[in-house]
Amino acid sequence: MMLLQRLVVVAACVPLLCCAQTPPSSECIPYLNMPDGDLPNMPMAANSSEACANLCKGHEQCALYTFVSSQSTRCTQFHNKDGCCWLKETEVSGKAPVVWDPYACSAWIRIPSQGKLSVQEKKDKKRRQNKADGKMNVLYIVVDDLRPDLVAYGQNFTHNPNIASLAEEGIVFDNAYCQISVCSPSRLSFLTGRRPDHAGMYNFINHFRQSDCGISLANTAFSAESYRVVNTGTFGGGCQWGGQVGACGGSGQCCSLCSQDSNCTHWTYGPGNNCYLKACSGSKTVAQGVVSGVSGSATPSSHALWTTNPQNFKNNGYLTLQTGKIFHTEEGGVGNQDPNLNGPGMPPNEDPPSWHQGLSMAQVNAVAQMYGTAGDEVNGVAASLDGILNETSSNARQLCDRVISTDAIAKLRLATMNRNTTGQPFFMAVGFRKPHLAFRFPAPWLAKLPVAMEDTAVAEHPTLDSSVPSVAHCDNAPQGNPFVPVDNETAKQWRAHYYAAIAWMDSQVGRVLDELENLGQKENTLVVLHSDHGWSLGEHGEWQKFSNFEHGTRVPLIMRAPFIPGAVGRSSVLAELIDVFPTMADVVGIPLPPNEVLDGKSLLPILKDVSNMNLAKNLKPYALSQYMRCPVNISVPWKNNHCLFDDRVLLKYMGYTIRTPTYRFTEWTLWNGSALAPDHTKDGLVGVELYSHVNAGISYSFDSFENKNEAADNPEVVAMLRTMLHEAIANQSRIPSLKPN
Repeated sequence: MMLLQRLVVVAACVPLLCCAQTPPSSECIPYLNMPDGDLPNMPMAANSSEACANLCKGHEQCALYTFVSSQSTRCTQFHNKDGCCWLKETEVSGKAPVVWDPYACSAWIRIPSQGKLSVQEKKDKKRRQNKADGKMNVLYIVVDDLRPDLVAYGQNFTHNPNIASLAEEGIVFDNAYCQISVCSPSRLSFLTGRRPDHAGMYNFINHFRQSDCGISLANTAFSAESYRVVNTGTFGGGCQWGGQVGACGGSGQCCSLCSQDSNCTHWTYGPGNNCYLKACSGSKTVAQGVVSGVSGSATPSSHALWTTNPQNFKNNGYLTLQTGKIFHTEEGGVGNQDPNLNGPGMPPNEDPPSWHQGLSMAQVNAVAQMYGTAGDEVNGVAASLDGILNETSSNARQLCDRVISTDAIAKLRLATMNRNTTGQPFFMAVGFRKPHLAFRFPAPWLAKLPVAMEDTAVAEHPTLDSSVPSVAHCDNAPQGNPFVPVDNETAKQWRAHYYAAIAWMDSQVGRVLDELENLGQKENTLVVLHSDHGWSLGEHGEWQKFSNFEHGTRVPLIMRAPFIPGAVGRSSVLAELIDVFPTMADVVGIPLPPNEVLDGKSLLPILKDVSNMNLAKNLKPYALSQYMRCPVNISVPWKNNHCLFDDRVLLKYMGYTIRTPTYRFTEWTLWNGSALAPDHTKDGLVGVELYSHVNAGISYSFDSFENKNEAADNPEVVAMLRTMLHEAIANQSRIPSLKPN
């Protein structure tokens, strides 16, 4: 696989930046300038990047370096006539590297210090690493908001040759589904291997690392005097959401603060994101929108100590590294005793327990911001195909996926060098941010699309059919009303820009895959690529995510395992993203976390026997997803109903959807917040949807299905699938039902 366009090194810098005799795994990456983290008395004089690398190797505290040629004003100010070498202890969290500095290059030399370990900790670390030696690596690529509009899925109106090449060498799962179609809870779900109901996490205000206080009381306040009040929704606390103040951590954060404080027995979470800590409960009073609970725990049986997928690899001796958006990057925590739980993200800081210290991009938004500056996102960014900005201002914001792919290359070289030296395999996670809004991509990628923007097809059914319960719809830009279609010009622009953002992201995936191959690691690395959920592009009036429709829940899922004979082809198995965790462990031969219950199922049998249709049919009978609704006005259930910052005990409706090989059945009910469960009584039923997917095939269009609700015409099918759905919901693992008194 070749990159779509190679960078051209500034001629004057070639002798300084390129060192042919240096092993590829430690070669200085051109144009990369790493900020801060410098050891004392920097820079040092060096006449080449190789000389700088040798200086770093000779300093036991140096983990990486940046070399800048003497032609740069950054170097000449130090009067070094040959060049400048900055030795660094670590990559600085929250500082964005410059990925296009024509006079600079950077590289890792060694694994950063993991701090002082006891004799026993050293023995345990060595034992785990010895067990992992020789096992296969993992390259885990997670893409934000990507639906299967890919060449690998028969959609030839898009341009994504690198993902297509990956698919040709691996297994494409034609029927893969997320468990909830919104970023944070979906990622929490597949990274822990649990369904949303098991975690009790549905939106942007709680995460599994928070303490476990069980089920809280809705619309209730404790009257006892508060001895401490913490505001959990301010930027001062490190919380962020698209440049706005968000409800950072919600009642889950309040639970954690109380659980960490020996004086606290009860808490109340109220308006203004305020957490009121109390030494006793007092009486209970009715207070709309207020949530209260008791002090919780962080025991092995609670979600706070769950083992994530990358953490499981780390615990089994792997070197775990991360870049980009793996866990959700907004919202966060404030006021916790553990600094790892303070700051942006769900969990904060990309969950430090999952990665080796110093090898994760903890502050993703600060390093690889997905938004640009005003005016540069209308028709693509003024930049080259490679993502090099035409803007020369020091305030110009770099394209996030270029930053992420460059960081991935640097860390892949370090991981390979470490493997070649020690035998330790690596787990490298790369989270690309596009095609998530804003559609920020280099403008030339629009011309790479097979279809011009003015000829781009729009949704064939741009409004919601009257047969579909309107609670199924979530109003999002650019179409607020599902019964009034958006104009064709707007629809074409959104679609074309979405496809161009995919093409741009694909080019960066190609950089990473090329590097893996160039490092000689392709044949002994499991590569898994999928998105966090689907995306709607105007089908029956739906845009963006937040739904239970096929286009909201269906995701691309591709696995390449060159070391498994015959693991090439397509599978129709009903795969779920919660299956990724157990599948990865099974493929490389490491155990799952002891004493933990995962909800997914290993897909290794499919990788070993992809042509076995009976196996694909019988391995999993259905895929289960869900989404909630919180309309401000219940008489207009499709409007203002996204639920992103509503406490889980205050949700109004929950929709569960089950996808079988031939049907999608969805049922919307009232939500019982006191049990965190749907109300399946007759009075609790809000709406029912049934859609046939017979003869869907591989490359079907989302326009072809789910346009008219077929429930009224098929009562027997509805009855059968309702029973299956209710059994699936009832058989889920759930969080403990600890209730305050």
